[in-house]
Amino acid sequence: MDLSYLNEHMACRNCQSCDKGTRPAIETKEISTGSSHKQQALQSKIIFLLRGEITYSFGMYNNRRMRCGQALYLPVGYNFSYRAESGALLLFIRPYSKLQFCDCYRLEDLVHRTPDTGTDSPYLLEMKEPVKGYTDMLAYCIRKGLCCGYYNELKINELLYLLGEFYSKEELALFFHEALSGDPGFSLYVMNNYHNYHSLSELAAAMNMSLSGIEKRFRKVFNISGYKWMNQHRAKKIYHALCTGDKSLNELRAEFGFASKASFSRYCKQHLGEPPGGIRQHHRFGCEIGKESVKMDNRI
Repeated sequence: MDLSYLNEHMACRNCQSCDKGTRPAIETKEISTGSSHKQQALQSKIIFLLRGEITYSFGMYNNRRMRCGQALYLPVGYNFSYRAESGALLLFIRPYSKLQFCDCYRLEDLVHRTPDTGTDSPYLLEMKEPVKGYTDMLAYCIRKGLCCGYYNELKINELLYLLGEFYSKEELALFFHEALSGDPGFSLYVMNNYHNYHSLSELAAAMNMSLSGIEKRFRKVFNISGYKWMNQHRAKKIYHALCTGDKSLNELRAEFGFASKASFSRYCKQHLGEPPGGIRQHHRFGCEIGKESVKMDNRI
């Protein structure tokens, strides 16, 4: 079945209701076996694997497996690398605004629901039948050329409603763990912008806050000091860049704002357990012998 009034639909591609840019709110991507891709999460994403199997990396998660029928939440600000182990079809959904399941069920209601799983991998949500039917229909409509921003907004709201109705609060708290906050305005700004600053004092200045004031806010919202939170996320990005990128150590040193090789090396030793060259060497050695790369401890 094809779209009715296709010519009229095609004619509106330049209007505000269409969503056919470089980062549409909803898109599918088909990748062949052995093909590798990289993306930067300028917005948070929910990623569904509709066919095949992939190996993915972001932050401190390296060479993790995702199979058909699973969903992954990718927080904003991360570089995401993935490789198709078998021919894969992925569905990317980028929510327009804050996550809310309905008028009276908000993401921040899950803050105290997260159990300790003891796992070093992200929580992958299994696609239940209502969500499977939803993704199949969405993929079909995209294949037929439907790219309307109005339709996408409705479908994103529908997805959040389905998640709220068919998954437990504990499952959703695990899935959206990186986005949970009791102060969504503060946490949303921090998550969207922290990567633009090399220190907590720079972030505080951008938010018109004192250093002591932003520290108190971090402890209240994230239950951790701002200095430690910034170091955690900076270390995750450095680790990912060392393990998956092709930039030289000097290029990475400059990119992450280190004045010298020695300061970059000290930082990696303190927060990742090894100097940058050692991390890269271990990762590449692990790939050559067909094993997962070295698991880092939780010192950050």
